[in-house]
Amino acid sequence: MIGIIKEYLEKRVQLVKVDLVIIFAKATSGIVNSLLLFMLGMIILLMFSFALALWIGKVLDELSLGFVIIGLFYLLLFVIYAFISKNKVELKIKDQIVKAVMSSGKL
Repeated sequence: MIGIIKEYLEKRVQLVKVDLVIIFAKATSGIVNSLLLFMLGMIILLMFSFALALWIGKVLDELSLGFVIIGLFYLLLFVIYAFISKNKVELKIKDQIVKAVMSSGKL
């Protein structure tokens, strides 16, 4: 009887380990995928920002002014994000993480 209980507990520990590895693998793959998409998006944004800054500078006959205008635009976006929507975005991200973990059916 004790041998059966020992074997059951060993199998249960192995099952929990496998479940944790699956959850970890899903979380890791999601993070890596998100980081790759973020990096590609940032590269695309950088290229379009350079193109727009060069175009604005050409229109205004002052190349550096185009970069200043684009920089001020991004500074404005940063200030708006920092003061208005930071908490909302954090809450949304936390909710998505909790939903992802709970949808795996393991907890």
